[in-house]
Amino acid sequence: MTSAFSDLSTVERFAAEGRHAEVVTFIDGLRNAPRALEESPTLALHFGIAHARLGRFEEGERWVALALRRARERGDRAIALRALNVGGAIALDSGRVDEASHHFRRALTEALDLGDHATVGRCANNLGIIASMRGDHAGAVGSYTIAQAAFQRAGYRRGLAEIHHNLAIAYREQGQLALAFAEAERAIDAARDAGNRELAAQALAERAEIRAVMGDGAMARREAEAAVTAHRELGDVVMEAEDLRVVALAWAASGETEEPARLLRDVIERAHAHGRPLLAAKAERDLARILAQAGKGDEARELAALASERFAKLGALGEREKLDQWVASWRVQQHR
Repeated sequence: MTSAFSDLSTVERFAAEGRHAEVVTFIDGLRNAPRALEESPTLALHFGIAHARLGRFEEGERWVALALRRARERGDRAIALRALNVGGAIALDSGRVDEASHHFRRALTEALDLGDHATVGRCANNLGIIASMRGDHAGAVGSYTIAQAAFQRAGYRRGLAEIHHNLAIAYREQGQLALAFAEAERAIDAARDAGNRELAAQALAERAEIRAVMGDGAMARREAEAAVTAHRELGDVVMEAEDLRVVALAWAASGETEEPARLLRDVIERAHAHGRPLLAAKAERDLARILAQAGKGDEARELAALASERFAKLGALGEREKLDQWVASWRVQQHR
């Protein structure tokens, strides 16, 4: 029993620090690991989360489903709720937005009934992400505010860092760059205070993207490359690909076209390999803009159309609307 508690404590420490590859390696190395996973819903849940964060969604869903089933059988509502929320997060990352929303709303209702503030925060946070994807930025900020209050009540520091990060994205999408930058700064500080290198790197990449939008390409590139290095050291190939998209934007902010185009083609390949359709669509959109700037209109139009279609399938209607507006404006400029 003491060994089991020690093993779970080690896994939870790795998970809290964002060391997902080490979670998988450690659990795989346990003596009689299959039995340990069957007997511990919490261990199975961490195993599923780690696989999903490393881009292995099918394996992640398998273990999260086991965690949910075992937790329900044992009457462990807290772990069952968390597994339900994680299942929604995997569905969201896989592009199944409606399914994800259903998971989050169901888990939120149960969490409110149970008084589980941490899970209320996680669900509200994820519903905010979906609202942002759909272009409802006011709704997203409202959900993040609910999540922030819940995380504060739960004393969940990582959750608070995530909220600051997501608020930075929401404000950037609305063009409120000063507010976005301030939230990104808070996200970095909160993630570092929580001892989570993964989230700190993610927040650093967001600050880099804000800098790129502001036109500070050189500083944006340094910060984005630092995020790439951190995620690479953690073995987080999914977030490394996300960071590389920002590196490309930083190069583009400095007036370059060849290097950002090369990077974005690499990101698109990685996104498809990792099953990340939203990342693929964003990279295709960004590449379309860069190719248009380089005078490669035909390829830019093809990529923009592909990204627009992909955004529509994902329910990312806000992203699609902004892209379609850019295409319309670009066509007008071409005919002048």
